[in-house]
Amino acid sequence: MFGSTRNKRRNIFVLCIVFIIMLSGCSAGSTTAPKKEEGTKDTPVTLEWWSSASLGLSQEDEFKQILAEYKKVAPHVTINYNAVPTTGLDEKMNVAIASGSFPDLYVDAVNRLVPLYNRGVTTELDSYITDDYKVSDYVKSAKDIMEINGKLAMFLMEVRSEVLLVNKDLFVKAGVENLLPDPKTRTWTRDNFAKAVEAIGKLGNGVYGMGMVASDLANDKFLDGYIYSDGDEYTNKDFTKVTYNTPGNVKKLEWLVQLATSPYAVPGASGTKVTDMYELFKKGKVAVIMNDRGDYRREINEGTITNKINYMNAHFPTDDGSQSKLAATGSGIVVKKQSDKVKEKEAAKFAMWFSSGKPEIVNKLLYQKYSKLPSRKSLEGFIADEQGKVWLDMPVKTIVNPVGMPNYMQIRKAWFNYFQQAMLNNGKMTAKDALAGYEKEVQKLLDEGNKELKK
Repeated sequence: MFGSTRNKRRNIFVLCIVFIIMLSGCSAGSTTAPKKEEGTKDTPVTLEWWSSASLGLSQEDEFKQILAEYKKVAPHVTINYNAVPTTGLDEKMNVAIASGSFPDLYVDAVNRLVPLYNRGVTTELDSYITDDYKVSDYVKSAKDIMEINGKLAMFLMEVRSEVLLVNKDLFVKAGVENLLPDPKTRTWTRDNFAKAVEAIGKLGNGVYGMGMVASDLANDKFLDGYIYSDGDEYTNKDFTKVTYNTPGNVKKLEWLVQLATSPYAVPGASGTKVTDMYELFKKGKVAVIMNDRGDYRREINEGTITNKINYMNAHFPTDDGSQSKLAATGSGIVVKKQSDKVKEKEAAKFAMWFSSGKPEIVNKLLYQKYSKLPSRKSLEGFIADEQGKVWLDMPVKTIVNPVGMPNYMQIRKAWFNYFQQAMLNNGKMTAKDALAGYEKEVQKLLDEGNKELKK
């Protein structure tokens, strides 16, 4: 009986050893560690992140601060960053796409992010949304841009609309303060606009009533707002037919060319650079220019403006002085579409963290240092200045986002070839011929692009 008890104890001991081995995931003759499940939180992942200057981020220290905070959230993720310059950016992107080296994460303005999604370079993000991300917190203009064909294509960090920047001091100096846009609605008529430009231009001494920039394909936004303000937009809503070449739009372009090439406007619109025009405004030498990035507001908030100007944001003029249609735009982050779903998922996690409105370092840089207008309602408290609050509320009427057009970049280049010639002082091309040539060339590009999308 004693021996039987001892055998039972030995058997129990052996069973315990086997049980412990099974729990540890090892076999009796192996010391190999258990294999990590692919894609778990502990799996090391390295991501590539490119960022243009659209959000303001360009300094090495800024990226380091952001990534140091994210390391606390995801210590297994390593992110290599690259601040890419605007010069030659489109060519660099095309090379990266063709060579399969496009980054896992990319930050830029909407005009580049939307075509990337349409080309299948970046992925839809709906499947990665978590309950605490709160898409409902985005302002309407941001949500309208972020969603393409019912799918979430990007996360917007900042929103803005393309409006006019007005030097009120020059109106007062010229004795035409009564011609300023309405102080509440920021609206004005074409007649008042033209009268103000002439009166201020007559001040002389290098002072001009308005400035126009038409030296680059991206300058379409500097003149098109004057046309679609109460005119016809580029295409119909499904981007299948050009609608820009109408008698009303021809008349508006003729008016704009006549005014922008008059002695009262900064000469040489077809060769003037954006930076040069902006410097003229800062020096108090031009009364009305385009405001698409908010540089003047940012520099005032930074305290770097020495020649302070009493300024306002304004709608584009319309025939009856009603609110103009505006182009709503902004900048954000997208995630590369790839077969490596572990990397795609980790990239989406970072994109959500980055755009969630929760990281203090991101908010401090974007909305305080660079004075960006936040895309989330919960972050509007960062807008400390009255001009920023007004600007955020201005896009009541918006145009159909043109960046959704197939072959968008080619279409911009085509329009540039026409509007620049129309802006030449020697009248190389009439407004009527410019819009007619645009319609013919762009309709072909639309047809080709839509046909390619259906494949």
